[in-house]
Amino acid sequence: MGNCHGVVRRALVLILVVAALGASTAALAEDWKAKGIFGWMGVGKAYQIEKGHYSWVGEFTGTFFNDKGPGSLFHNAGVRCPGFNDLDLNAGKNHSGGYCVIQDAPGDQAFLNWQFEGDGKTAAGKFRYTGGTGKYAGISGENPAVGVIEVNWADGTATGYGTWNR
Repeated sequence: MGNCHGVVRRALVLILVVAALGASTAALAEDWKAKGIFGWMGVGKAYQIEKGHYSWVGEFTGTFFNDKGPGSLFHNAGVRCPGFNDLDLNAGKNHSGGYCVIQDAPGDQAFLNWQFEGDGKTAAGKFRYTGGTGKYAGISGENPAVGVIEVNWADGTATGYGTWNR
């Protein structure tokens, strides 16, 4: 009988350890859900494919502002996103995508890729963390995001914003 209690006790300890690891993994995944706004300027080259249809290649650069404010994930971090935007104003649609590097003031970085589809002004999609350095090592997860082009400038640049997890 004593041996049976030992086996049951070890099984219960194992179940508790696995449950605790699962709970901490879920909590960590939730910790990587930065909710806020990314104000950006897109600088690159726009190529006219046909009247009203453009292929843009460049970089969206700006700052992320976390809704929770100072001390929260990525608040005031710099964001650089090399990418593309296939903008068809004739059809009222666009497809865009690329990668981002997010860097906080101490220099730790998170990396992600993104893909959006939209109507030429507003596009929705997801971004996926692909890795990180320092405190972002091991970052993972998928997050919803929306990108909004406010102004397409005559020189091929654009300004706008993106919302993350809103």
